[in-house]
Amino acid sequence: MSKPKVAIVKCAPPEGNAEFMAGKFVRKDSDIAKIKEAVAKAVELAIGSPDAIIKPGQKVLIKPNLAFQAPPESFAVVDPRVVEAVVAYFKENSKAGEIWVGDNPSLGLHVGRAKPAFAASGMEEAARRGGADKVIYFDETEVVEVDIPEAKVFKKAAIFKPVLDADVIINLPKMKVHLAGTVTLALKNWNGIIPNVHPSGQQQGAHRIDLGQKFADLYRAVKADLTIIDGIIGMEGQGPHAGTPVEMNLIIAGNDMVATDAVTSYIMGFDPMEVPAVRCAGTEGLGEIDLNNIEIVGESPDSVRRIFKRPNDNPVGMYKGFTVYAQQTCPGCYVNVRGALDSFANSGLSMTQFIKEQGEVVVVAGGVPDFDPEFARDKHLFVCGDCWEYFPSAANVRKAAELAKDVTYYPGCAPVYIFSQLNTDLQKLAGR
Repeated sequence: MSKPKVAIVKCAPPEGNAEFMAGKFVRKDSDIAKIKEAVAKAVELAIGSPDAIIKPGQKVLIKPNLAFQAPPESFAVVDPRVVEAVVAYFKENSKAGEIWVGDNPSLGLHVGRAKPAFAASGMEEAARRGGADKVIYFDETEVVEVDIPEAKVFKKAAIFKPVLDADVIINLPKMKVHLAGTVTLALKNWNGIIPNVHPSGQQQGAHRIDLGQKFADLYRAVKADLTIIDGIIGMEGQGPHAGTPVEMNLIIAGNDMVATDAVTSYIMGFDPMEVPAVRCAGTEGLGEIDLNNIEIVGESPDSVRRIFKRPNDNPVGMYKGFTVYAQQTCPGCYVNVRGALDSFANSGLSMTQFIKEQGEVVVVAGGVPDFDPEFARDKHLFVCGDCWEYFPSAANVRKAAELAKDVTYYPGCAPVYIFSQLNTDLQKLAGR
């Protein structure tokens, strides 16, 4: 059996990177040309040519990582220049009948649906510049219920119909770290092929410690024909939304999503076994995780490797006046409370001034056996998830709700929407 092939290509540094890294996205024709040249080389090294996967007249879906309603300068979404370059490359060099670009932001109900998210990210304009025949807002399309044989936790999925209608799928994720997934690459990008259902089910319902298993399961249902990773400017630190940009100038491509993620994870300074989705998919035989069993072409991984700063997922004791009780909880609440507090802290307001004017905040998630209800007296109380009700300490939480200045509940398991909603509710308290 032949080894899966993954190509690593260095892109000539785009001129617009300096301004982009400084906080202002700029598009230059010369930069698109440089990125398109790197995409061409990566595709040709990985699979030979577009003809290897695209037959004449076929419908090709390019699925970027839209993630949130966020501007390019957030570095949380795929670089619009890469979207334009990839679309233009396949438009010009394949025999595809139609090229589609489509996605659904994973927190779309709370931070923008697909249409405004495509606009805010600059991806829609980029796709159309590249010659896309359609930009598809997945959340405005039908879904098809499918069973996933041999899945462990995600046994049924409602998949957006355009994903199943496409003849060829090109997965276009961004190189970045992630609070809950360690990294968010090809496998994690599959979160956008299923709808937002809050507070639980589908995208949100397996965001506990089994998140990686969910993506391995979903990979059984749909596989990309080619993955192209946007490694022009990555994100390290508090990803996927509050991290720091890292200039890498890489395009990475492969037709095995697991192998492509494994190689890219290594380039980012991770052992592939550290990444839950990659580990689960690899150990189940869904793709190759061992770099020794992957044919890596182009640049050597070690020559381009950089140790990315890792996200800190712990919300406890992070911000003075914002006390988090998460003594017996899972990552479903744990990391998303941290993400929400990071968003609030990075929104430009003074945390000290907020506490002075509005009072202290208490966040409770999961079982809290050592929680004294008196601590919540006259404070803003936020209660995350449903599982706290099943612990012996549930009476403490109910008593705290009686003593608090006000209380907000976020039901569901896992209530991943708190990632955005807790920040939104804190912003309202601040009068913003």
